[in-house]
Order: sequence, then C-alpha cells, then structure tokens
Amino acid sequence: MCTYQREHVVNTLQSIATLRLPEHVNLEVIVVDNDDHGYAEMLVKNQANIMDIPVFYRQESAKNIALARNCSIKNTQGEWIAFIDDDEIADPDWLANLLSTAQTFQADAVFGRVKSTYPSNSPQWIIDSGVFERPTVTNGQEVTSGATNSTLISQAAIKKYQLQFDADYGLTGGEDADFFYRLYQHGGNLVCSNEAFVSEEVANNRLNIKYLLKRALRIGETYTRYRMQQAPLVNKFAYLCDVLLKLVILLFVVLIKLPFGQSKYAKPLLQLVDKYGKIRALFSTNTVKLYS
Repeated sequence: MCTYQREHVVNTLQSIATLRLPEHVNLEVIVVDNDDHGYAEMLVKNQANIMDIPVFYRQESAKNIALARNCSIKNTQGEWIAFIDDDEIADPDWLANLLSTAQTFQADAVFGRVKSTYPSNSPQWIIDSGVFERPTVTNGQEVTSGATNSTLISQAAIKKYQLQFDADYGLTGGEDADFFYRLYQHGGNLVCSNEAFVSEEVANNRLNIKYLLKRALRIGETYTRYRMQQAPLVNKFAYLCDVLLKLVILLFVVLIKLPFGQSKYAKPLLQLVDKYGKIRALFSTNTVKLYS
C-alpha cells in the first residue's frame, strides 16, 4: 500500500487486520509513504504495534507514485503481492477471494471490485449519474490491463518479465494501467474477480465536475500513451479515426441529454472528454498531472 498525507491509512490497516485468510497463508504489510516529511510514519507504526500481522513502514521521498509502487515491490517477500489504496476498506474475505480466483483461473493477476460510497454532503447528481461506479465484471473475465486499487499479482510473473512501474507516469497517474498492460503483452493471464472487493468513500474534493473532467482527460491520455505510443503510423491513424467517430457520437448524446440535467449528461460528457484525451495524447506530450 502506498500512502500520501492521508490519515485513512489507519482505517485501511485496521481492515487488513480483520481479513479472514485461508489456512497456511501468511501475510505481511508494506506501507510506502510518498511524503518526504514522513507524514504517515507514526500513524503506521502505532497501528502496527497493535496488529498481529507484521507491518513494515518504508519511505519514498521522491514525489512519484510509480517509484513508490516500485519501492513496495522491492520490499515484498511473498509469493503473491496484493495492492490496496490508502483510502479503501477491505472486505474480510477480499484477499481470500482474490487468491481463490487466481488459483481457479491460473491467473498472473486478479482485479477485484471497488465499491464506491458517498459522504452525506454528496451532490445528488453525483450519485444518480453513477460517475464513480465501476463497470460490472464476471468472475474470471479476462482483461488486458487494470489498476492497483484491489489487485493480486504473482511475484513470479513480476520477476520473470522484470516488471517495474514506469516513472514517466509518476505525476500523471496511469502507471498501474501501463504496468499491467505490459504484463498482458508478455502473455500474462489477467482476470477479474466479482467476489473480491474493497469499499472506498469518495473524497469531498472529488465531488465536483472540475475534478471529474480532469480525471477523464488524464485517463484518456494515459490510454493512448501506454497502448499507442510505439504503434505503427497506420495503426495510429486507424485508432484516431475510431476515437474521433466515437467522440462525435458522444457529442450528440450529450447535447440530447443536456436539457435533462447533470445526472443524465455527466457520464457521456466524461466519456467524450476521455475520447478527447485519447486524441490529444497522439499529438502532445503535455499531459494532465493528477499528482502535481
């Protein structure tokens, strides 16, 4: 788990302490603090003192989420590595279900679900629009990439393909999507788990259209960067035409839904901005930075 100036890291650790683990499974926790002042050090160490599971605090002083994730990998000893964010709460069977799915489908990486919850002051349009809801998945569904917010990956796969998170994504985000896409390109088996989940309360500073638009733009840019950066020109042209067509269609959808309020047009608007980000990244290296 990586953390940056977030007290909720204690709540996340508490949820990990109550995990129901299969027999003969041992767990250790690595928390990497990406704050150069060590904001989380005492929070983590105080919580570690009252947990039966060994918890290790590490620090990556360079402000770069990719380097922090690399630090976490370097400090792990286990056969499997699980990732969780410092603003999430793990379901008691989260890890057991991830591991079960990995074994059932002989997967190199498994992506669990993230259930969004909302503070009491959330705008109703945010909840009604579903802009923070993740797509429904089936157990064992194969994918080509994923995130590190509810994830299990084989240590053997990391070592076999000498995988590291790319520091070029350290301020933009998307380092995890790039990482897992490279695993997929090497022939790794990436699947979803419908049973393993964590919950995450959406932060107040994200409950607005400005943040959502910025995030959508960044996601689109990242997708192009890790999937199309090295592609032949003819592939890039085909990709551009496909994305441009979808953008035009979404523009009409947004215009049609506009009179019915933000809860109706917000999601297609964000999809439109995502497509714009995909196109923009083909012609510019000046990408959105979420962690600047």
